[in-house]
Amino acid sequence: LIRKFLTSGVLDHGLFAKSEKGTPQGGPLSPLLANIYLNELDKELTRRGHHFVRYADDCNIYVKSQRAGERVMRSITQFLEKRLKVKVNPDKTKVGSPLRLKFLGFSLGVDHNGAYARPAKQSQQRVKKALKLLTKRN
Repeated sequence: LIRKFLTSGVLDHGLFAKSEKGTPQGGPLSPLLANIYLNELDKELTRRGHHFVRYADDCNIYVKSQRAGERVMRSITQFLEKRLKVKVNPDKTKVGSPLRLKFLGFSLGVDHNGAYARPAKQSQQRVKKALKLLTKRN
């Protein structure tokens, strides 16, 4: 059943496209399959003593310094690519401050009022654009 789901193809802008590899983006099974497959990553991060949060293929690993972050990013990228055969997208991978970050469409951080969590600007713009399309007057 899972194999049929993975090879069934996808609709891309109304056109059928054959599935070559990976899970169809946005599919209902995609987060579940990512969580099952990346359980080995969770075990490795725990074994190394890292604090982290992961949902499907989005992951934040918390370390004490920029230098430690760069080192951990290199070693975890190597683990993912060599051991799990997962390609890490360098454009979506970065080392940043835990005091200000984006995760799952939210901006998280600390400012003069304390800790905050609010929708990221990109998420807000996407919602506004969708609402404009839905409420467009002819």
